[in-house]
Amino acid sequence: MKIKTKIFGEIDINDDKVIYFENGLPGFENLKKFLFMTDEDENSPFCWLQSIEDLDIVFTLFDVFRFLPDYNPIVEIESFDKLDNDTEDSLMVYCIAHIPNDVKNMTINLKAPVVINADNNKANQFICSNEEYPIKYYIYKELLKNHSNESGGE
Repeated sequence: MKIKTKIFGEIDINDDKVIYFENGLPGFENLKKFLFMTDEDENSPFCWLQSIEDLDIVFTLFDVFRFLPDYNPIVEIESFDKLDNDTEDSLMVYCIAHIPNDVKNMTINLKAPVVINADNNKANQFICSNEEYPIKYYIYKELLKNHSNESGGE
């Protein structure tokens, strides 16, 4: 099946890329099915959740562990039951990113990570109890620091 999105144009929906949120996402509870899309650049920390039910809705996700390896959200263990996971190895954790016109003000939501079970494509957004994790974490400096390290700069 093909869909025509605002941002990505026409896309073939591959069933193994469809992510299912049993309860939707906060504020978008009626949207349950999303297409999980990665960047062609394997080094990019960004990927996307494109709604299949409302083609105007797309969320930018950020691979938080690539830049904040000590990120450790504390979530009630019962919350993970919805994901039907047997092992943590199958869980992918992302933060929703907000990228304004001035990218220096880009933020990620550390308070409410999106967790996807790669084995069965079930997903949920969790609210973690860590006080130190804000809803708006400015990530631009981390990106610059990482880019500088990769290119051999200081």
